[in-house]
Amino acid sequence: MKNANLIRKSWTFLALVTLSLPICITGRLAAQSSQPAADTYTWSGELVSLDEGARILTVKARVVGDQPMTQLPKFKVGDRIVVSWSGYDKYADAINHAVRYDGTKRAEERFTFPVDFVAFDSAHQYLTFKAPIPADSVAKIKSLKPGEWVTATSPHAKAAESQPIVSVRPYVGSSTNSN
Repeated sequence: MKNANLIRKSWTFLALVTLSLPICITGRLAAQSSQPAADTYTWSGELVSLDEGARILTVKARVVGDQPMTQLPKFKVGDRIVVSWSGYDKYADAINHAVRYDGTKRAEERFTFPVDFVAFDSAHQYLTFKAPIPADSVAKIKSLKPGEWVTATSPHAKAAESQPIVSVRPYVGSSTNSN
């Protein structure tokens, strides 16, 4: 009798654990999905030039997809455009959308900010653009030469309108040889 009672209690315990496990997992997944996404994201590009006084960065970035390939050739030097990046969470890789800037519309999309068009190289699929950078970023990249790469951090959506780039650093940190 004691043995049968112990077996029944063991099965009851296992049944409760088995039924409780999906509830715990579902609750945990729901909590994870409700966490806000990163407020900023990083992207990289090739340094073309840096105007230290005006704090304007000119950079080349990769372009992917059909939409920018058809739209970018229509722009002229100095045109204000909005670029959207192909990215996930806090990392972006290449520009996948470009449209003429419209000051009456606010950018609601993530991975999007306004820039000044400089050039489009359709053969190599690179867009060259200008954007303002913070003063503290100038010091971080002023020693770089054209052709070296930078990594920039940009805010998502609305905040990008007034400050499209919140920081810039060399793509590769300097290394010191300790030998």
